[in-house]
Amino acid sequence: GTSFPPYGDEEDLGEDEDVRDVVNEDTSRPDVPLKPVDHFTLSTDPELWGDLTELMIELAISKGSAAYHNRAAKYPASAQDTGMKKRFLTNDLLQCHLPNKQVVSRDWLIYSPSAGMVYCFACKLLSLQQNAFTSGYADWKHPERVSAHEKSASHRESMLAFLRRSRNVGTVDALLRQQRDDEAKYWREVLQRVVAVIKFLSVRGLAFRGEDELLGSLRNGNYLGLLELIAEFDPFLKEHLEKYGQKGRGTTSYLSSTVCDELICLMGEKVKRRIASELQHAKYFSIITDSTPDMSHTDQLTFIFRCVSDEGEVVERTHTGESLADCVVKMINDLELDLSNCRGQSYDTASNMSGKYNGLQAHLKKRIPLIHYVPCAAHSLNLVGVNSIEDSCPHARNFFDLLQSLYVFCAKSTHRWDKIFHNTDVIRTLKPLSNTRWTCRADSTKALKENYKAIREALGRFSIDPEEKGDARREARSLCTQLDKLETAVMTNVWDSILTRFKATTETLQKHDITLDNAERLLESLHSYVASQRDQFEKYENAARDIEGVTHLYEEETKRVKKRKYFPDESGEMETYNVILDKLLSCLAKRIGAYTELNKLFIVLFNNDTDCDSVHKCAAALSSKYSDDLDKDFGEELIQFKTFVQEEKTRSPKIMLQLLHRHGLQTTFPSVFVALRIFLTLPVTNAEGERSFSRLKRVKNELRTTMTQKRLTALSLLTIESDLVKEMNIGDVVDTFACAKSRKKQFC
Repeated sequence: GTSFPPYGDEEDLGEDEDVRDVVNEDTSRPDVPLKPVDHFTLSTDPELWGDLTELMIELAISKGSAAYHNRAAKYPASAQDTGMKKRFLTNDLLQCHLPNKQVVSRDWLIYSPSAGMVYCFACKLLSLQQNAFTSGYADWKHPERVSAHEKSASHRESMLAFLRRSRNVGTVDALLRQQRDDEAKYWREVLQRVVAVIKFLSVRGLAFRGEDELLGSLRNGNYLGLLELIAEFDPFLKEHLEKYGQKGRGTTSYLSSTVCDELICLMGEKVKRRIASELQHAKYFSIITDSTPDMSHTDQLTFIFRCVSDEGEVVERTHTGESLADCVVKMINDLELDLSNCRGQSYDTASNMSGKYNGLQAHLKKRIPLIHYVPCAAHSLNLVGVNSIEDSCPHARNFFDLLQSLYVFCAKSTHRWDKIFHNTDVIRTLKPLSNTRWTCRADSTKALKENYKAIREALGRFSIDPEEKGDARREARSLCTQLDKLETAVMTNVWDSILTRFKATTETLQKHDITLDNAERLLESLHSYVASQRDQFEKYENAARDIEGVTHLYEEETKRVKKRKYFPDESGEMETYNVILDKLLSCLAKRIGAYTELNKLFIVLFNNDTDCDSVHKCAAALSSKYSDDLDKDFGEELIQFKTFVQEEKTRSPKIMLQLLHRHGLQTTFPSVFVALRIFLTLPVTNAEGERSFSRLKRVKNELRTTMTQKRLTALSLLTIESDLVKEMNIGDVVDTFACAKSRKKQFC
């Protein structure tokens, strides 16, 4: 026979022990008809098998002995303690040493980790008689017994029976797997097309449903309509629609509105998780919140999170929700973000948002001491204009009333619009005034200035047209008289210049990557521009007199005055022009102050000051504010950093952060890196919230007012974050859908 080297890890070698004979001649189980093996599990520990059923045998044969080997480096459970000695199973016993000194694995031996014994895989499954290798063998002192069993007739019969049945089971199992794989592939193909349609509709904010859900109907909505369109060029989808499309309830087709809604919510959750992942990676973030009533008069709350990416790019991501401080905290917790890392907040000027004592910003400040409140710069600029008109100067208010009256008169009917502007060289059309966007009045003023002569002459012709009604002619004559006045022409030129600069500034402030330092500089430059216009009245007056048809004299005052009577041109400058500019300047200065105070805290990062004492003082103030974020030696680090960037032409925070990232200097200047990220995270406006409401109006219009809140939230998120939706992998969506709950069909 084959000679074996010593087996077993031995402790205190002692005398041999007798063991019972392990070789028993037996016959194998007869072959039986095969049954499908699917959706059944069998323990990998043979000791736990118990009484074997035919199904269990077939499953074990289909998996093969390798699934139950349980091989390891050592087998502590196999210890055999006889007092003075202890022996263990080793991997040498699991190998056969051939006469030519080759070593072959005994694949038929399987090990039980719980019992610490080995079994013959083929005999345990197929032998009709019991022996040590069917009930468990653990006599490590007599390894030759393993070799004897290996050469026994019963073992060989069991192995031959195993090989015969494994061929059959393997064939059937392969066919079953192929059938299952084909089915899974089929339904994955269906869902991939469904998800593609949902992506297309959601990123564009289009409606999904129609009046019915019948294939072939002209009123079945965009969702089914697009599937039908794709089916015209896709034989697979065409066959699926023909086979499952009209079966009705009880038949799985994965085309129903229920599945569609589930996929929408699933995709919305994926986008939300992606946003949360970006915020967690960035660590520091700011919250921007706004609310608006939707078409069903339900108040909708939008959340915008602002952070800075690794590359130094400012990112603003949106999520919509439902109601204020508790809701904001809940949203942050739902996204698994650390509330203490929130560094900024920005809202509009509504009292429930920006109130000093009971507003949302005040409540969040109590919970998060390091959070800064930054008033929305765009809303602040809007209030500057409103206050300068409504509260200070009736002449300015009358001018904008005239602008609105002009638009209303001309746009009252298409006949009137065509008649007034027919054969008229109009460069810009008249615009209505916006009640909420003051700077949008720049378009209205610009249209009047560039078409002043044409509009005045058109109104003059209309006022003497005998074919028009008397009321319309009188209204046209009144408007024409107003345009003839020098005061109106002067106000047109003044407001055109001022509003053009206000509009350009507002549009820049509304960019998502605007930073606090740029916002302050923009507002200060606007303040300087308005101040420079105080001595420009004569320029505007001369420009007004150059307009053909406008009188060169001001309207004489008829009321008795007690003070010194100014000349008409003096009165216009003193009572109107200077009043408007002074009010604009005072309101701007007040709004700029809110940003200047916060900028002073961070200005040491990007100004040109290199004085060591000054830098140390400013750095100490900043590090004391953010003691958990910045090192104590921040001042020394900042002095070196200023030396490093002194040759840079631009000192903006964004460029400096990108410089650190580009050269891999985050660990060289860690506190500067953190401080720049915190500063860039601070919001300037909540314009992104306003933009999200524009998308909300597309998603929930007057025809979709019964949409559930969960579906609305998911659809709004998919529409707003369309760039993330386009990047979404359809296969991942299908996998998540398949794993979400038990399905009637298999997908993997």
